[in-house]
Amino acid sequence: MRRHHKPYPALTMDRIMIELGAHGGGALEPINFCQASSSFNPFEHVDVAMTREDLARVAPYAGLNGSPGLRRAICKVYREEYGYDLQPERVCITAGATEALLLAFAMLTEPGGEVILAASHFPPFRCLAHMFGVQCRFAPLNERNCLDVEQLARQITPRTQAIIVNSPSNPHGAVLEAAELEAIASLDVPVIFDEVYQSLALSDEQIPSAVAFSDRHMIVNSFSKSLSLAGFRVGYLIVPETYMGLVADVKATTSFSSSWAGQEICEALLEHRGELLSKHRALLRERWQCFTQVAESLGLSLCPAPRASLYGLIDISSYERDSGRVAIDLARNLAVGVAPGSDFQTPDPRFLRVNYAAPQAHIEPGLRRIASYLQRYH
Repeated sequence: MRRHHKPYPALTMDRIMIELGAHGGGALEPINFCQASSSFNPFEHVDVAMTREDLARVAPYAGLNGSPGLRRAICKVYREEYGYDLQPERVCITAGATEALLLAFAMLTEPGGEVILAASHFPPFRCLAHMFGVQCRFAPLNERNCLDVEQLARQITPRTQAIIVNSPSNPHGAVLEAAELEAIASLDVPVIFDEVYQSLALSDEQIPSAVAFSDRHMIVNSFSKSLSLAGFRVGYLIVPETYMGLVADVKATTSFSSSWAGQEICEALLEHRGELLSKHRALLRERWQCFTQVAESLGLSLCPAPRASLYGLIDISSYERDSGRVAIDLARNLAVGVAPGSDFQTPDPRFLRVNYAAPQAHIEPGLRRIASYLQRYH
């Protein structure tokens, strides 16, 4: 029987995780700066107790679009923080932001079409386009490492089915201003606004949201980053009213139901959202300061600081190695995981994405291993 193997976009980050796993029990403790999660622990600040009866109650499937309580709590956040009257019927709870993106692609794209991404982008955007048989067009960045709004309009063609906007962005932590979000929303193309880092500013500023334009476009978010609940896999997708029926149909054929227990915990934590975000941002500022001080002391060159994210970028453009090779060598030989710039952009931008929100005890030894490797090739 003939077997057809469809090529799939390969990410060096996936190989990094495999290489790190091979170090278990070895001489060097693996340090994972590659994985996109924060070491902030919300349960140090808020006690969420579940009895046996509670667990039995949430063991079955949750509602198709998610629990009504969590959807109402999400709407309350947008009403209080942005003055936007979001209705719970427009919110679909998903298995993290990943499923929210998958649902959006399923509703907006068809094989043979195109989506527009920033030249430097979260790699799964590209992978989802491949899954749905869609071509990618890449819009350039501006001097702030943001999607260039003026250039974006020139990328639109008759085949354009959606624009994917990530602000704050991964990997740069760059932020589009409110007027730029409005300009993008005014283009005659559906937009998927990915806002998973929107709550994690390194300052006290409020990062703009595109929720005011969600009557025409889609908003992706999750609790993996804001509340540091990556393992709970709870995210959400906000859709226009015209997509409310369709999103339920698509959800029914993906995960059918997101974790009911996870939704209950997220709803309980959202009652303390202000306190938790304040403490989380304080931790991120502390880690960023530690990260930059250690990097400077070791002679590592950093790209411009993020406005909101979990990542710092180490500039390796002066070294005679491409970022993918450096990342593999670091994982294989020094048990340090980093994400190479080549996963985010072509041609290789020659940086390493490092998660500065990792445990503080990992920052100095991890950066020291990176510096010792790079010194060999300077």
